[in-house]
Amino acid sequence: MLDKTVWENRHTTRLFSEESTSIPKDDLKYLETVINNIPSQCSIKSHFWVYLGQSEEDMKIRTWLADNVFWIMQKDDTVKEHMLGVIQAPAILLSLRCSDPWANTEPDKTDEDHSELAIRSEGFHAGVILATLLNMNYNVATFGCTNGLHNVGEKEKTEKREAFNKMIRDRYTDELEELVSKFPGDVGNWDDIEFFPSISTCFGPEAIDNDKTQVDIFEKWTSPSGKDYRFYNGIKTRTPAAACVGFRRNYE
Repeated sequence: MLDKTVWENRHTTRLFSEESTSIPKDDLKYLETVINNIPSQCSIKSHFWVYLGQSEEDMKIRTWLADNVFWIMQKDDTVKEHMLGVIQAPAILLSLRCSDPWANTEPDKTDEDHSELAIRSEGFHAGVILATLLNMNYNVATFGCTNGLHNVGEKEKTEKREAFNKMIRDRYTDELEELVSKFPGDVGNWDDIEFFPSISTCFGPEAIDNDKTQVDIFEKWTSPSGKDYRFYNGIKTRTPAAACVGFRRNYE
């Protein structure tokens, strides 16, 4: 029997337990299988999903993402709201977007076509990953707020993109180059591709956040290194849940 309360009670988790943090290996293997078999538009592949847990190397990347990418200015630019799960959740799955498709079955398409297809495919994946994690009984926060990377000056944006690209190549060259080299795009081969961060799906076994709707209330979380992060601890006002047409006439 399908349990619809999994979805009825879903909200973006703002704060995860820091005691219950274990992600079983079998769960990771299952997630890897799911991600590798999600459909993509025209079989064109323009992103990877990177698992980041709590190892020292993983946390370096996650801290950099929290400081430089996943935040947005609030309250008339007086409060920097961090998407806290990026650094605080037990684990995250980061969408690693590519400047050019790494597996391109239709190289004659325009750059605009490739960009649109990349966005669609990333959306497919993010939705499937969210649904999978919820049905595995995880708490989930999916964040696409990357103002820290995009809403800055061109010099700072360039510096951040170069720093992230180097970080990823230094850490994952062996795995990424092997995959890219199997399916080189028309121009998007290993030497040409630039990697940049996109959607982050944060998850863990237990949530300890406030599940009440609040307005403009930001709390503080202090990292193990002593740095403070402001985050919104509550359910943000949602648009009405109903967004379906033609269903009721078929089951009433």
